[in-house]
Formats: sequence, structure tokens, C-alpha cells
Amino acid sequence: MNNHTLHIQPSASPPPTAAPHPPRTLPVRILGLDVTATPGPRKPLTLAVCDLAPGKGNAPYGADAPPVLTLHELRELHALDDLDRLFGGQLDASFAGGDGAVGGGWVLGIDAPFGLPLELVEELGWPRDWAGYAALCGAMDRADFRDLLRGVSATRPAGQKYLYRACDRAAGAASPMNTVRPPVALMFHAVAPRLAAHAVHVPALRPLPHADRVALEAYPGWLARQLIGRAPYKGGDAASRPARREARAALLRGLAGLPSLAVRWNADHEARMLDDPEADLLDALLCAVQAAVSTLRSGYGLPAPTAPPCGITAAQLRVEGWIAGLPPEE
Repeated sequence: MNNHTLHIQPSASPPPTAAPHPPRTLPVRILGLDVTATPGPRKPLTLAVCDLAPGKGNAPYGADAPPVLTLHELRELHALDDLDRLFGGQLDASFAGGDGAVGGGWVLGIDAPFGLPLELVEELGWPRDWAGYAALCGAMDRADFRDLLRGVSATRPAGQKYLYRACDRAAGAASPMNTVRPPVALMFHAVAPRLAAHAVHVPALRPLPHADRVALEAYPGWLARQLIGRAPYKGGDAASRPARREARAALLRGLAGLPSLAVRWNADHEARMLDDPEADLLDALLCAVQAAVSTLRSGYGLPAPTAPPCGITAAQLRVEGWIAGLPPEE
């Protein structure tokens, strides 16, 4: 396991002009959401409900005992309307665990692109304002949005059909223009407009520093590569499924062995994550881990538009966003 890439260690202090959000006071509710663009009983949205608390007997983030992320519930959501209930806080009172110790609000890691490439936004003449262009996308139905992206791709030269965000290239992620295999464009269409419509703090894209609900873009595939390399851990035919189940077991061992974050789950959770061949349950937990690691860092560990990393502009960060936990230099 490569501990560097998880960036759990405190980051260097940003310039004073960045005014980053301080690390959250623990305990705090942590959520992880695995997204499908067309949820239903056979392929639901999957939500990992956790809390993040200090290690016992230590000062917050003390060296002797790391903070503890405890998984309390793996919940299925069967309709996109459930996202509005989630983002609006209507589900908060129903979450398991915490014993009343977790304060209001949450930090939520979501496996879906929050933004579109700056070049695409400019080409379409959309505002360089994330909430503004997300609302424009939400006003289109899914088919119209898909056809718009396919039309843009059709005009581009071979080998350059898709535009990428800076964070997509850094993480090895698919372009948010992809409408199939994986349909991340449709995941954006399902998530971003709904997120923009609620009072949720989305660092870099739509800062609401006094909001107690925070959403971060997560990418479980990137975190999985840090823990087990490129071994496939989901899908596959009947012959490959035993090896992929073992890869899921290796991922859980990797999470259990993180040096600066203790991740805990019960036997029922483990069995469900191992027996889920599509790894939706495990991906939800990976999203929660990325959210938890970010919660322990100033500014949620994201590069600040006021001090963008080398090779990335402030406009890109404000329009495209960034993936939680992903170091800019990767």
C-alpha cells in the first residue's frame, strides 16, 4: 500500500489569502454515495452511513490513536428523487449510529463528477459559474443532455472526441462527456443540478462556508488503485468472480490497515460488501473514506482557486472542481 497517495498527513499551510475552511470538529457524520444514473430495485444508489470520531484518550488527531471512521449502515436508495431528500437533509434523522453524539450536518463523498471541462463550458457559451451551468443542464431532460454532448463529440477529431477536466487526467478517470461505459455524463446530470439546488457547501465550486452539509467529489477507483493496484474488484463473468471477490477482500484489508485513519465495520457489513459482485456497497464505503480523510484537512484538502497548483488555472478549479484526496501533483 502506498500511504503517500492517501494524503492523510496534514498538508502544507496554504497562503493566508486562501482562507481555507478549518478541519471539522469531531465527531461528524460522514456519508459515502455510490451513484448509478438509473437507480431502481435491481441497481440502487448505495449510501454508506458512518461517523468520524477522535481516537479514544487522545487529543483530536493525536498521534497515538488515529481518528476512527465507523460504518453504521449500508442503505439503498431507489430513485433519483431520493437525492433531493438526501441533499436537503430530510434523511438526516433516519441515519443509524452515532448515539446522538454526532453534531448536525455531514460531509458526503459522491462517486460522480460534479463539474464539466472548462473548455466544454466555454465552447457551449455557458456561464463560468458552476451553479449556473449545472442549473442549465438540469433544465434539460436526460436525452437532450446526452444528445448535446454527443453532438459536441461528433465535431471533434478522431482520438480527441472527449474533453477532460484537470482532475480527470490526474486521477485516470473517464471524461464527464462519456455517455456510455461508464455513463459518467449521466451521473453528472443526475447529481450536479440537484446538488446545486440545495444549500450544500461544495468547496471550490460553490462555497457556502456556514452550511453544515458538505459535498465532495469522490472517485473510489482511484482510492482502490492506491490500495490494491489495478486488480479488478467488480463485475466480470462467473470464472473471474472468485478472484474479484478476493480483490474486494484485499481492499477491505487495505482499509483496515490505514495508518492514520481507523476504519471499522461489522461482520454483516463485511459479508455484504464481499458478496456484492458489482462492489456498489464497497464503493460507497470508499467514498466515505475519501470524505473522512478530507474532513481532517484544512480546506478539505482541496487545491484553492486563490492559489491553484502548477499547470491548473483558478478558472478550471472554479468550473471543473477537484476529486477529494487527489494530490494535484499526481
